[in-house]
Amino acid sequence: MKKLILTILGLVLLSIPTCLSVKYNWYNTKIGGGGFVTNLIYNPGEQGLLYLRTDMGGSYRYDQNNKSWTPIQDIFGGSEWWLFGCESLGVDTKEPNRVYIAAGTYMSYGENGAIIASDDYGQTWKTRWDAPFHFGANDDGRGRGERLAVHPEQNNIIYFGTRKNGLYKSTNYAESFSQVASFPTDYDIPFILFVPGTKGKTIIVATDNSKGPLYRSDDGGSTFKQISGQPNTGYYPHHGAFSADNKYLYVTYANSIGPNGATQGAVYRIKLADYSFKEITPVKGSYETQQFGYTGVQTSGTNPGVVIVSTLNLWWPSDEVYKSNDYGETWSEGVASHAELDISEYPWLDFGKEDGLKFGWWIASLAMDPFDDNNVSYGTGATVYTTTDFTNADKNAATHWAPNVHGFEECAINDIEAPPAGPGNPQLLTALGDLGGFTQDDINEAVEMWTNPTYTTGSSVEYAYSNPQIVVSCGTDNAAYSNDGGHTWTPMKSLPYENATGGHITISGDGKVVTWVPNQSNVPYWTTDHGATWTKVTTCPQCTQIRPDDGGKTYSKLSSGLSAGQLNSPFDVEGHLWLACTYWGGVQMSTDYGKTFKEVDPLFKTADSVGFGKPDPNSNAPYTVYIVGKYDGYYGVYRSTDLGNTWTLLNDDNHQWGVYNSKVIGDPNIFGRVYIATNGRGVVVGDDTSVVSNSNNNTPHRQTTTKKKTTTKTISSSPTSSNNCIVKYLDETFDCCPDGTEVAYVDEYGEWGIINGEWCGFSSGTNESSGECFSLALGHPCCDSCDVVSTDENGLWGVKDNDWCGIKSSCDASSITYLCPANSPGSDSEYSCCSSCIDIVEQDDDSSWGIENGQWCSIPFYCGY
Repeated sequence: MKKLILTILGLVLLSIPTCLSVKYNWYNTKIGGGGFVTNLIYNPGEQGLLYLRTDMGGSYRYDQNNKSWTPIQDIFGGSEWWLFGCESLGVDTKEPNRVYIAAGTYMSYGENGAIIASDDYGQTWKTRWDAPFHFGANDDGRGRGERLAVHPEQNNIIYFGTRKNGLYKSTNYAESFSQVASFPTDYDIPFILFVPGTKGKTIIVATDNSKGPLYRSDDGGSTFKQISGQPNTGYYPHHGAFSADNKYLYVTYANSIGPNGATQGAVYRIKLADYSFKEITPVKGSYETQQFGYTGVQTSGTNPGVVIVSTLNLWWPSDEVYKSNDYGETWSEGVASHAELDISEYPWLDFGKEDGLKFGWWIASLAMDPFDDNNVSYGTGATVYTTTDFTNADKNAATHWAPNVHGFEECAINDIEAPPAGPGNPQLLTALGDLGGFTQDDINEAVEMWTNPTYTTGSSVEYAYSNPQIVVSCGTDNAAYSNDGGHTWTPMKSLPYENATGGHITISGDGKVVTWVPNQSNVPYWTTDHGATWTKVTTCPQCTQIRPDDGGKTYSKLSSGLSAGQLNSPFDVEGHLWLACTYWGGVQMSTDYGKTFKEVDPLFKTADSVGFGKPDPNSNAPYTVYIVGKYDGYYGVYRSTDLGNTWTLLNDDNHQWGVYNSKVIGDPNIFGRVYIATNGRGVVVGDDTSVVSNSNNNTPHRQTTTKKKTTTKTISSSPTSSNNCIVKYLDETFDCCPDGTEVAYVDEYGEWGIINGEWCGFSSGTNESSGECFSLALGHPCCDSCDVVSTDENGLWGVKDNDWCGIKSSCDASSITYLCPANSPGSDSEYSCCSSCIDIVEQDDDSSWGIENGQWCSIPFYCGY
């Protein structure tokens, strides 16, 4: 029997290395945004050119042909993780292929920021200027902008507004910058605008000077002065936009720099002929109703009078967007009050509540297509919505919106697990920040949000290896269990102590013992009754990380002198433990349950995460190892198919994804597939292109005619007669459950309950003789047919009444049929099953597919892929 191992953790914190490399295809699991979109920026110099920036998840360019987003800031990660936030994005209207990013996430954390320049729409980055100060892409005020501004005529000139260091200017396409001496350094500079029609001579710079935030230069930036006549509101400017006829500048204001804290605000129109101000605020908040400010503003590129603005912190029922066709003299009713949102592709956006769907919040990013007034998008704290009938707002009629987030993934992932394939088992379980957790039956389809409870932040998730249907999770102020693979949840019956929250949770391989180490406790607690009672572990002080197995109640010290790091173990190989060492020691391996460890490769100096996946079919190793760490000086994702003797680098300089050190795991069903938990780029997936083909591979064409089949095992809510109680087949001292006992969990032996704090067994639900098939002794009925779905060490398995069943001994070789998706009942596929478990060439919703004799064939269910 395996042992449960704990380790004491510490804090977790580019030349190409000399190891092997392999070609990988990188993409994301489909969640759909999931984070704050700080701005959407059209370049009016080229039709359809749209960029998106985020606070901690990089930047994107929109692909109009595929209606999807392409990440353009993935070059930063590992040792330069702080450069993954986008403080500002600057577009060049003269040469639209040029784009600039001010990269830097925190003013008080990490290192200084940098400005990078591209001349191919962000596909590659040509130059980089390392600033002598920090940027704050994920600090307060991150929804304002843009701080980068490119001269419309002399586009080698770029201005950058800093938070604490004044105004900076480049004259060489951002290769270098210097401070503008004539501009004050006392204020944050949220945006810079070149006034149209002045050939770059007139520049407006917004600041946080409460006595007059707007400055103007009429001599191309040589001198600046405050614009006179500004309203004395004490508000902060957020965004500015010019009318299409260049007569007016619109500026939104709030009494907070955002994205929170706004209780007052206004919209002003500035007449450029004389710089006179007029308030044109659509609706004002009040103490009697609601208080809020204003943030986003956009104008039409073709209709001079059209302007749209968004509110900030109007929490009920949601933030609003208002539209005017007459320069702000009159406004439509709120667009949100007539909006229809279609979230069918991303149903989690209702946050698991009937009244949870909102038009939006934190709508700092508001974008109107310069060439089409009907094409409008806005960002929220979780997604991007787009409509193509925005002018319906002129009639106060319904506008129709849907998430526009294909390719855009911004979630901060805390934990991931990939259970083995099986009826009802999900493909991926994800615990994440701000959104709690998700279950995915297909990583390319919509996620299912965890509810009951819905965590603000999900911290940890684990499944029972012997029965992956049993899952536990923990997060903000709670923990929960699931008996159906994470599709439905039940809160633990109590907490180990008052205010227990977050941390790390695990479950023994047989599903009987749940162990939880809440945040700040440093002590594990275990339960065998879904949290009705918790027992504090007294034999492991300062233990914060747990690996699942069949124990969890008592511990003994096995080894010492190791670096803090992440401990992990392959589920199906006894005695093997791996430690990714954060500070020294690189990667350590034990084959004796942790009694001794050895360093697997001295070129690994440090490592952050270790995980396991399906073994290489050409290797004798029982599993594949994946490491996120620094090997031979290069931080990346590494793979070993021979237990650490050799290592293969999987990613490169263009695939870094910011912070991706929290979790790496392999897929137990597909060799080479790796899942990476990132802090702002969702769950990144990598496929070895020699194993899983992509759209560019030259493989035979296969028509998809079958329909997806799902076989789900359900757990009965009440017991059947105990005449055939499963415990009589087991060498255990358990009693049979009396009638009325609730089913607590299911394992390979059958259904179990709890009576007086002790386990009891249920009936197998059949009066058939135990000699007819092996499965009766395991708590499952005999099959009525000889159709095989799965195999294991016990025998051949089928499915009966949505439950596993054992193939009878009367089924011989001539009568047995090994089912695959293509020949399942209800399938109209023209393809046959593969004759054996051959390599997967392609996967889709219908099946995993291989090729035999030049023809497509469907991989049998029993292969477990």
